[in-house]
Amino acid sequence: MKHAFLNVAGAAVLAAGMAFAQNAPAQNSPHAGRHGAQAGSMIDRLSARLNLTDVQKQQAQSIFAEARKSAEPVRAQIRQDKQGLAAAVKSGSQADIDRISNNMGPLLAQASAIRAKAFAQFYATLTPDQKSKVDQRSSQRASGRNWQWHRRNSSPATPPSGS
Repeated sequence: MKHAFLNVAGAAVLAAGMAFAQNAPAQNSPHAGRHGAQAGSMIDRLSARLNLTDVQKQQAQSIFAEARKSAEPVRAQIRQDKQGLAAAVKSGSQADIDRISNNMGPLLAQASAIRAKAFAQFYATLTPDQKSKVDQRSSQRASGRNWQWHRRNSSPATPPSGS
């Protein structure tokens, strides 16, 4: 039972790590500056949705830049562990898969905490109306993030009447 739990936990950590690492290109890649561009576009999206003031935009840029800076060592370690995990999968080493997956868990938690703390700082800069918009969007995402995509891209169980 414990081994099955570790396998499931390892798979979950691997999936989360892969999702996180996809957004973190290597420093020598042609997309190494991508995070700065993503942060800018994120602030642009937030600004458009929330009608941020210039002061709020500047605060958001500062908050999220600091979060990126503090997360870089964590992202670097996750990238390294991800490479080690891929090698362990190819070699079939169950012990290495378990060891690396267990090492990645705290790193993924640390990265998640950095993001959440940064967003908490940003949230504190918002007006009550802006907070309401964020809260509404968060509850929509939590209750079925991709429901529209699924509805558009799935065929109905029964054909519509009249066909």
